[in-house]
Amino acid sequence: MKKFFFLVLLAALSLQAESTNEVDAALSSLGKKVKDLKSFTADFRQLDKDPLFMDESEHKGKLSFLRSVKDGATNCFLRFDYTEPEKSVTVLSPNGVLIYTDDMTEPQVSPSRDSNRADMVFSTFVSPAALKHHYDVAFNKPESGKISFKLTPKSVFSKEFFSEAEVDFSEKTGLPERLRQVKLNGSDITLFFSSPAFNVSLPTNYFDASYFKKAK
Repeated sequence: MKKFFFLVLLAALSLQAESTNEVDAALSSLGKKVKDLKSFTADFRQLDKDPLFMDESEHKGKLSFLRSVKDGATNCFLRFDYTEPEKSVTVLSPNGVLIYTDDMTEPQVSPSRDSNRADMVFSTFVSPAALKHHYDVAFNKPESGKISFKLTPKSVFSKEFFSEAEVDFSEKTGLPERLRQVKLNGSDITLFFSSPAFNVSLPTNYFDASYFKKAK
């Protein structure tokens, strides 16, 4: 009987190792597709579900991404231009978060307390394998043309904010097409990305506070 359970345990461990290897291979394959990507834009649709009021809101806009290398260091920037139902801009960078609306004379800038937030966000777009720094990664339900993962928070930072997450990558481009995050308070946020354009030209200060100050 002991031998039987030992064999069952070995079989389970073997399957787990095989699954882990397959996940690693999939993440590596996606990473190769985006490793030389300098910039891109995409349309996005965001659905927010509020657990307290049991309602759902929808927002639309355009996402812009830039990866720059300076003095051997790589920096990534994400800009969300919300167009519906109200206009606003959110910029994520290694240095912090910038928020701007038309009624502001200058943007609100919140310095990042550490690099974890940026690392976790940018890994979704340019280094999928880095997701494993913050999550236990397992395959989610398969869908044609997509590689889908279920993400279980494991780093101290991710556990502080999220209870679970999911991401669908395009097999063709290596970019995310859907990103879902469930916060500890139950808020359920899902982003859908479409119509990506690659290596587009963006103003050098497009992600800086100076861009919005000059706009006014």
